[in-house]
Amino acid sequence: MLRLFGLSCTGCAVFLAILAAGAACGGEGGDLSVTGLEPVAGATAGSQPVKILGSNFRTDIGYTVYFGNKKAPAVTIMDPETLLVLTPEHEQAEAVDVTIRADNGPAFAIRAGYRYEVQAGPTRGPGTKSGNLVY
Repeated sequence: MLRLFGLSCTGCAVFLAILAAGAACGGEGGDLSVTGLEPVAGATAGSQPVKILGSNFRTDIGYTVYFGNKKAPAVTIMDPETLLVLTPEHEQAEAVDVTIRADNGPAFAIRAGYRYEVQAGPTRGPGTKSGNLVY
């Protein structure tokens, strides 16, 4: 079992999260924080837009986002409260950690923050309906 300053793994994670938050001085607007994702689930095929919500995202630095161990192919700073990312593809349906790393050092992890789901696409063939369309 991992121990840090006499704390168990769970205690270590909390301690490290607090330490990272304290080290995350955002300069101009205060400390960087991450509060959630919208949506929290999407297709295993990837390329799903996901908003990362928080505060004090800076435009003078970059951000790298991982879904599990795969890097998001695109990260855009929409405003100081929102990053927009595209999900990478994932082999199987499961929940993965989402890690947001700022180029100036701070990193945040949302444990099991995004759930990949297998989603069947529409069957394309004569007479197949999708909404009001007929293929």
